[in-house]
Amino acid sequence: MDLIRNIVKDSVKIEKEQLEPCLKQVDFTVPSDKVEAGYNKIAKAFAKEAKLQGFRPGKAPVSMVKQIYKKNIEEEMVKELCSIAFQPITEEFDMLSYNFADNKEPEVNLGSDFKFSLKINVAPEIQLPEYKGVKVELEKSDLKEEDITKRIDYFREIYGKFEKIDGVAEEGDMLKVSYSSSAVLPEDVKENIKNLVNSEENYIWLNKNQDMIPGINNALIGKKAGDEVNHTADFAEDFEEQALAGQTVDYKIKIEEVQRKVPLNSDEELCSKLMVKNLDELKDRIRTMAESELEQANSNIKKTKVVDKITENLDFPVPPGILQEAISNEFSNMVNEMMKAKKSEEEKAKVSEEIKQKREELMEEAKEKAEKRVKKFLLLRKIGKEENIEANEQELDKYIQQMSYYYGQKPEELKKRLVDTGNISQVYDEVLVNKVTDFLADNAEVTYMETKEESDK
Repeated sequence: MDLIRNIVKDSVKIEKEQLEPCLKQVDFTVPSDKVEAGYNKIAKAFAKEAKLQGFRPGKAPVSMVKQIYKKNIEEEMVKELCSIAFQPITEEFDMLSYNFADNKEPEVNLGSDFKFSLKINVAPEIQLPEYKGVKVELEKSDLKEEDITKRIDYFREIYGKFEKIDGVAEEGDMLKVSYSSSAVLPEDVKENIKNLVNSEENYIWLNKNQDMIPGINNALIGKKAGDEVNHTADFAEDFEEQALAGQTVDYKIKIEEVQRKVPLNSDEELCSKLMVKNLDELKDRIRTMAESELEQANSNIKKTKVVDKITENLDFPVPPGILQEAISNEFSNMVNEMMKAKKSEEEKAKVSEEIKQKREELMEEAKEKAEKRVKKFLLLRKIGKEENIEANEQELDKYIQQMSYYYGQKPEELKKRLVDTGNISQVYDEVLVNKVTDFLADNAEVTYMETKEESDK
């Protein structure tokens, strides 16, 4: 509403205290008479809109409106008082984040001064290094004909066909099988689950990263057509098909065929699948794509080297609130990475115990990583301010759109979630850092070296 700024703004008393480097506490006080005057003005504004039984719209007595809408008036009052008191501080400090002291939000009490305190994480004083014309060395990588041939061979492999063989099964082969099992399933179970326990004809791909049935791949490797295999499968408690979760199932499996993928030899068929006229056109397309990938890879390497060079040996304090949040995020990422590859409950429990035992060591590692990351961000942010680099709304929306593909959400839904959770500022920071990094790379001086392979010739 912003109804009471003129009443309050010149009466706010502000006291500042340096708690530690990059952390300030600011105490705000609004005199009781100004609080009451502001409260009355907001109550009158509510009365103009109020629709109360027995009164025409906007004609209800203010005293009655104060009683009925007491909570709403107080909430609006707190919001406006905090905003008015806070405004001068935003112009004085380079703030990174803030929160109410003791995490306690203020309350309005008529007859008393309105008081609240903020703990503010402020950006440190940073002596900027020389960041324009940074000298970096990159390996000169040229596209070779053999690289194009390898890419074509890759496509031949991808579009290859499985053909029946007489030998024993190896990893990557496709097996045509029939099997029966001891599994007990509910009568109304879906057909795809029934096919997991009994099938007169099914295909199993011996892919090390994916077992259709627990342990089935290892049981079938080394077997050939005509072999019969007995296999016991232990379905985990969290198996995606609940009808089988936690069951131990005995299988009798007969291998009907072993099929192996054979690369596509026909140039004409390969070109047809890739929708090009001939092999020359395919090579031209691959060359264009590979050169673009090489250029992007070199660009990324250049950015990394430039940033690494200007962020060596940074020596300035880090705001404690920002650091603590970064440590928490680093620690969570480390734990998630340790747990990611573990599938069974036993493996997860073992890793959890390891995390407990090494918690202090892991936290120290997380702190070291977090401090480096925060210092790097603060330096890039400072350079952005120095060069008047900002992230606009369109760039923010574009970045969120890219994020939405990863999270599987509509961009507008993801943006709302980021705003609601207070994480939108982190996304803004990422966009800003990317822009500053691009600026540094564009202004770097690059020297290209021969690759080791070239120098050995």
